[in-house]
Amino acid sequence: MTFAPLWQTIRRIRQRPAFAAGVCAVLALAVGANTAMFTLVDAILIRPLPLSDPDRLITFTIVRPGTDRQPLSLLDLDDFKQSTHTLAAIASFFGWSANLTGRGDAERLTGMRVSPDYFDITGAQVELGRTLQRDDEHRAVALISHGIWQRLFGGATDAVGTSIVLTGDSFAIVGVLRPDFVPLVRDVDVVAPYSPATDPRRGNRAQGFLRVVGRLKPGVTAAQAADDLAAIGRRLRDEHPDTHRADTAVRVVSLHDEVSGRSAPMLRMMLAAVLILLLVACANIANLFIVRGAARRREMAVRAALGASRARIIALVLGEAALIGLVGGAVGLLVGRALIRVLIAIGPADLPRAAEIGIDLRVATLTLLVSLAAGLLVGLASAVQASKGDLRTGLLEGDRGSSAAGRRLRSALVFAEVALSTVLLMTAALLTRSYQSVQAVDPGFRPSQVLTIRLALPRTRYNSRASIENFYDQVQPRIASIPGVRAVAAANVVPMNGYLATAAFYVDGVVAKDAPQAHYRMISPEYFRALGIPLRSGRAFDSSDRSDSQPVAIVNDTLARLYFQGGDPVGRRMRLEDGEKMAREVTIVGVVGDVRHFGLEKEATIEAYVPIAQVPEPTTIWLANNMYWVVQTDAAPLAAANAVRREIAAVDPGVPASFVRSMDQWMGGTLAPRRFNLQLVEAFALAALLLSAVGVYAVAASAAASRTREIGIRVALGASRSQVVGLVLRSGLVPVIAGLAAGTVAALALGPSLSGLLFGVTPQDPVSLAAGLCALAVAALIANYVPASRSARVDPIVALRVE
Repeated sequence: MTFAPLWQTIRRIRQRPAFAAGVCAVLALAVGANTAMFTLVDAILIRPLPLSDPDRLITFTIVRPGTDRQPLSLLDLDDFKQSTHTLAAIASFFGWSANLTGRGDAERLTGMRVSPDYFDITGAQVELGRTLQRDDEHRAVALISHGIWQRLFGGATDAVGTSIVLTGDSFAIVGVLRPDFVPLVRDVDVVAPYSPATDPRRGNRAQGFLRVVGRLKPGVTAAQAADDLAAIGRRLRDEHPDTHRADTAVRVVSLHDEVSGRSAPMLRMMLAAVLILLLVACANIANLFIVRGAARRREMAVRAALGASRARIIALVLGEAALIGLVGGAVGLLVGRALIRVLIAIGPADLPRAAEIGIDLRVATLTLLVSLAAGLLVGLASAVQASKGDLRTGLLEGDRGSSAAGRRLRSALVFAEVALSTVLLMTAALLTRSYQSVQAVDPGFRPSQVLTIRLALPRTRYNSRASIENFYDQVQPRIASIPGVRAVAAANVVPMNGYLATAAFYVDGVVAKDAPQAHYRMISPEYFRALGIPLRSGRAFDSSDRSDSQPVAIVNDTLARLYFQGGDPVGRRMRLEDGEKMAREVTIVGVVGDVRHFGLEKEATIEAYVPIAQVPEPTTIWLANNMYWVVQTDAAPLAAANAVRREIAAVDPGVPASFVRSMDQWMGGTLAPRRFNLQLVEAFALAALLLSAVGVYAVAASAAASRTREIGIRVALGASRSQVVGLVLRSGLVPVIAGLAAGTVAALALGPSLSGLLFGVTPQDPVSLAAGLCALAVAALIANYVPASRSARVDPIVALRVE
């Protein structure tokens, strides 16, 4: 069997352009959505990291219950390096930020400080210049990101060899990172080496700040490395109980999972959703082909009467379907390319490997093959139906004929697309309800009309608590004097920014190795007022809480409930390990409400607040590098941003303002992954709903048209309009009802796989399931009622004259 000549196929398609255009549009939409989603999944989950032998790279960290990770100290790193039997090498790094000056207005750059062997161990490459080398340990050199290279140097090749000034120090640029550089911290603008041998934190095992990447020895598996590193962790716990608590463990994951693992459940679910959409589209198109085939029965019968073989008729129909499939696939590639840009634009800001997301030759080839296969598959049923049947019946019944086999096949396709669409709609309803549940969570503060700005004070000028206090004392009244500003405060952390700062605390005789960790907040007196955090008992900080006054602290509800047996802790004492050589004693002067600092879906954590004026001197280095200003305003907070910047620059023009955001934006950022997931699934579900409605309507209209003579006879014999409508509806709704039932059962069976993506609802939530069911049932009822109502209005005389 061979396909009909191309020019003949094109001529037949041109005779019915509306049908071809409609099928191409449906296929292009479904294929484009699949192309875009598969491109995301391929770039983030499937494609290997652009590193040397990336499957041999792992990362490990110390974890405690309730914390995601606890960074390593330099002494811990030395112990792991010397004791491991499974890792060939270990590179270390930590997040870093620096003030860029000398190139226009001062700005804040973020990046990584890495051990000099980082690039040798990971195999990361540069676009221009060279990577860092082992002898760069004591050199002031840096690599800049591709984005910084383009923005500051216009992509000029002579950028390598020039210098930039970072926090007062000159760094020679030795290379430019590739666009697909794998950032292990967020927003890498610059990478510079650090010296493990001379770092001032070298002798302090309690000062963890490092993350690590290890390369497995040949023949060693990740599971073997996990056992090896866990044994080292247990030894450190036994030898150093003062810094390694009894509940610590070592967590080992592949570097690939570290980079993209958190996105995996979301992406897999969305890929499954878009595949369902493709199947619904294929079922819809197959039904359209079969309906069109029924309308061409006389044409096929004439061809057969003139000598066309069954194989020739099948080849003719398949040729049309294949060509439409390829055209739909080509258009789908363009749709997919546009959708990728949309997905990146609306996606979470921390979407991993975003620079690598794009349609390559593999994806384009796969798309065209899938489109061709879809075209052939949906055309096959129509081709077989067109080639079957009695020649005499085809010539007599012509375009109004419809075989029993054809009707059964159309009903089966309606059943399939309704069942699949039911699953997708119920999933969308569950995610919608889950998103609403997250939004309803009380964050513990008032985010509206609050502006936040992060400052990083140059250490050369702000290296003591007194200098930081002086900066605050100058800036605070200037910002407070801006019209529309209600309250101004400073802190080392703001809710929802994801920054982790902890300190051990001791109450009621808790021994050192079991000391719990509190999330540690350094704040100014107006902080609680600026964010609307309620004071439960006691007092807030005020101007009397200075460095020479009694050390004080404020705790949150959770700490008070868990460690003071539900009593009022105001007036009680506790000890804090927050920078001094020995834990210092503080008096609790107040209790505030819980704040969900790490997202609305995360439970409130244990928190201790201390006034900035009483922060121990060794800790001021962290405060200088992470000082957030919180400004409550009368109107839109971002409208005051420029005025706040001007007042800060008036005090010190060398201090850049970064992370200028409203608290509503911080809140939105924590919801971004869930919102992104919901938007896409809702779009897929809506498309499936529309396609199902179109498919049901096409089949119902075709079935009603094929029964015109029968309906005319019934009307002539006295059948009422309602009886005719009921007759047509019953036949059309049978596969719909069966599909709704099957889809509901499938949604319930697949529900547990969604558990990790839901919040506040169960996979069997009756409201969600009923919403999805009702939406599709109403659409299918309307799609059946329209042709049924039209049939009931038929003139029996006209109907009986139909041949």
